[in-house]
This record gives sequence, C-alpha cells and structure tokens, in this order.
Amino acid sequence: MPIAEGAVSDLFGKPLFFSLYDWFIEHGSVYKLAFGPKAFVVVSDPIVARHILRENAFAYDKGVLADILEPIMGKGLIPADLDTWKQRRRVIAPGFHSLYLEAMAKVFTDCSVRMIAKFEKLLEVEASRREKKIDLDLEAEFSSLALDIIGLGVFNYDFGSVTKESPVIKAVYGTLFEAEHRSTFYLPYWKIPLAKWLVPRQRKFQNDLKVINDCLDGLIKNAKETREEADVEKLQQRDYLNIKDASLLRFLVDMRGVDADDRQLRDDLMTMLIAGHETTAAVLTWAIFLLAQVCKIDSRAAASSQNEESTSRD
Repeated sequence: MPIAEGAVSDLFGKPLFFSLYDWFIEHGSVYKLAFGPKAFVVVSDPIVARHILRENAFAYDKGVLADILEPIMGKGLIPADLDTWKQRRRVIAPGFHSLYLEAMAKVFTDCSVRMIAKFEKLLEVEASRREKKIDLDLEAEFSSLALDIIGLGVFNYDFGSVTKESPVIKAVYGTLFEAEHRSTFYLPYWKIPLAKWLVPRQRKFQNDLKVINDCLDGLIKNAKETREEADVEKLQQRDYLNIKDASLLRFLVDMRGVDADDRQLRDDLMTMLIAGHETTAAVLTWAIFLLAQVCKIDSRAAASSQNEESTSRD
C-alpha cells in the first residue's frame, strides 16, 4: 500500500482536504497516512469504501477513533462496542421514518433562510459603506447552520448559533477542537492520572463536557416528564409537520418497551450533536468550494436554490 509520510504540521499548514487531495494525486485512491506514531488508511475509491463499510464491516475495529471519542460520546453509536451498537441502532433507526424526514426538510429550509437573512443583512451594511462584497468563513457559518438544525431536529432545542453565541455553542466547539487535538497528538498525555485537573486545556475540556451534559440532561428530563408512550407504528404516524415537538428525542422517549437510562440517551444524543453537525458542515463547505470552481454549474445550483426557497415560502 502506498504510504504518505511527513510531519503533523504538513496536515494543518492548509485545509486538510487540500493535503489529502495532493496525496490522492500522488498515491491513488487508497493510501496509508503515517505521521508520527499514528497511521490511518485514506480511502476514496467507492468500491473499496463499500467493501469496508458495508460488505465487510465487522472485519474492522474502530481503533483510535473509539479511543478518542469514548470520553465524549460514551457508548454512543460511533464508539460503542458491537453488542451496544446493535441494540441502540435497532432502537434509533425507526425514528428516521418518512414523516419525520419530511418535517426535517422544513427545519432545514427555515434554518437556511435564517442564515441567508443574516448574509443579506451583512451585505446591506457593507453596501451602506459602498462595499460590494463581504468576507465569510463558510466553514464556521455552515457549522452554525448544522448545529441549529441538529438542535431542532434531534432535541427540539434552538441553539440559535447562526445569529448568536452561547456557552453551549462554545462548549461544543471546544469539545470538537479537543477531539481533533487528541487525534493528532503523539502521546495520550490526557490519560495520565490527574492530567484532567492539572493541564489547562484538559480542565477546559472537562468544563466544556459539563456544560453540554447539563444541557442534554435537562432536555432529557423535560422529555421524560412529558412522555406519551406509544408503539413504534403509532409514533411514526404522528403529524410531524404540525406537532409542537417532532424531535428524535421525543420519539425515543415515547417509544413503548424501550427504557434506555439517561446515560445511554445522553450518549446517543451527544454522538449526533458532535459527529452529526461537524461532518455535515464539512461537506457543505467543500460542496460550495467545488461548485465555485465551475461557474456554469454554480449558476444552475443558485437558480435551483432560489426556486426551492420561493416554493417553501409559498
């Protein structure tokens, strides 16, 4: 297998996907990324990806990913052992039914419109200063958008991160930065006894986790206090476009015969919060970047987006 080698700084001197793409050009669609004591296999070939993720998934363990994410996500779907994964996936999967997805499409649109309104306001301010353009960090903007969508869709909680910043939002980003730090640092010093109290960044990490956990615990408590138990079939037939709480948390709490403890629910929700919004934001950022490389495609995408927005408002 081809090996891409170098210093960790080579990964972060520019956006990660640029570096990965350069090595893809040099080494092909499957190569090993070896930096210091850690090594990763980077796969971009769809046939190989299907073999690994779908056809032969149980032949691989989660390796360093589970080790890094376990302190954050506990026994959520990503770091969970096989038995826990099977049990929780069987419980969670029915929540992503067609009526829920239809309701979530409206959430996507509403949150996107809110973000666009923010951009338009910024443009108006710059126009008053006789400026014709604004500089935007799209990765940060899409992270805020995805966080708002995850909050409403999974917890029925509006972070409002597109237009403001809160302690919970800061804690989410702090947790993401720590996970990234652990994935690239040479030695797992955070496992040393008392490190979480003596090392400043580890103290901050513990504080960030507490802020997020307190928020999730409160949402779980509120959901359980208003529980309306029903069979899966009945839950899937609710009027999700019109009910007050169409969240996945509500579905999981109301599901008859499934009494997950608060810790397991927290782990499931934390996984969706941390892993769900960050990966989506990355895809949106790079999709826009690639669209911008081809003006003709970019124009068609913009026209299609405007049509969808007009339809949703009607």
